[in-house]
Amino acid sequence: MRSFFRYFLILIQLLLLVGSSYSQITRPLTSRPNIIVIVADDLGFGDLACYGNKNHQTPNIDKLAREGIKFLDFHSNGVVCSPTRASLLTGKYPQSTGITGVITAKSHRDVGLDANETLISEILKGNDYKTGIIGKWHLGYDTIYSPVKQGFDIFKGYVSGNVDYNTHFDLENHFDWWSNTSKSDEAGYTTDLITKHALSFIDQNKSNPFFLYIAHEAPHAPYQVRDSRPERTGDPGFKPEPVTDKRKLYGQMIGIMDEGIGEIITALDKYKILENTLILFLSDNGATEVGSNLPFKGQKGQVWEGGHRIPMIAYWKGVAAPQVTDELLMTMDIFPTISELTGSKIPENVQLEGRGFRNILLNRAFHSTERPVFWSFKNSGAVRKGKWKLVRENQDYYLYDLSKDSGETESVFKQFSSTAKQLVDLLVRWERKMSAIPAKS
Repeated sequence: MRSFFRYFLILIQLLLLVGSSYSQITRPLTSRPNIIVIVADDLGFGDLACYGNKNHQTPNIDKLAREGIKFLDFHSNGVVCSPTRASLLTGKYPQSTGITGVITAKSHRDVGLDANETLISEILKGNDYKTGIIGKWHLGYDTIYSPVKQGFDIFKGYVSGNVDYNTHFDLENHFDWWSNTSKSDEAGYTTDLITKHALSFIDQNKSNPFFLYIAHEAPHAPYQVRDSRPERTGDPGFKPEPVTDKRKLYGQMIGIMDEGIGEIITALDKYKILENTLILFLSDNGATEVGSNLPFKGQKGQVWEGGHRIPMIAYWKGVAAPQVTDELLMTMDIFPTISELTGSKIPENVQLEGRGFRNILLNRAFHSTERPVFWSFKNSGAVRKGKWKLVRENQDYYLYDLSKDSGETESVFKQFSSTAKQLVDLLVRWERKMSAIPAKS
């Protein structure tokens, strides 16, 4: 009798454990999780401690990676700022939106992401989500392109590629700090202001499902910390002091961003909504020469791996089991993933080019079908299919087996001519298709 009772207790415990695990996995399907997407600016694959950096201290981001999912083969759709942001919000290749390059402060003040595009913010707002963007927009300077006219309830931040961290003037000496569609003369260090407004948004919407897009300026130039002297004041004749310790400041800027992310995690925990919040952290492209893209070749603005293979972390307490994945994914895949997780309906006329990876987040089998993915910028292009990557620089082609040569050190174009020809044909056809869409930048 005692033996039967003991086995009975063990069976009950096993059923409870199975039930607990099942409820963790299925809970997001019956609720509407909060979504926070945090995008760092010009942060390289090798710039975080959790990705091997020995100099930068990033304890809060490291915690997300340690207790969440760390992606090793995640790529930005663009190799510069604006294109990747267009892909994130539309779920499409940036070339499909016409945003092929940087929307510069000097030459593109009259263009932006077409209002006819359907953004993930609009999809979620239609599903009764509260939506906010804090930080960098970079998809149109004119207020006709304002985020609050494209599905976001609030916008606090700047519209250009970068601003002086303390004075908030852009590269053309235009003051660039906004509250929705009005300029806001708000003092403070950009990274701290982004954290402040993100915390305010969470506080105001903690009882509602929300989507929060936190677009950090760090660690993009200018290289400044809280007590740095200004580099731009609004006076075109102003001569800033030269910055001699860029790498040191760069690391400190990443550290300040990490502090803010820690505050956000603490707030979510305090409000008891951390377990119902998916946090995605990623970069918009590779780092410049000041940062680290190790162990990859190339940097921002190039289609080599270092220009677009980026750190990406997904954290969802109690739902996404800690793991490391080498699934090939891109920024445009975030849109369909979020729509699937939130049960948000995508209109039939919206043709997404990304694919969802919800099952990875829910610890389920992810049956990926091999697909070619593409990059294009100025006179360069690239296509990746499985382990093979073809790079075009002007009229020269290079082929790499990334499973053996992820650093793209030795082209095998001639040795695998049949594979090379297939990929050249894929890239040519894709670039021809994209070239039919008018480019805005």
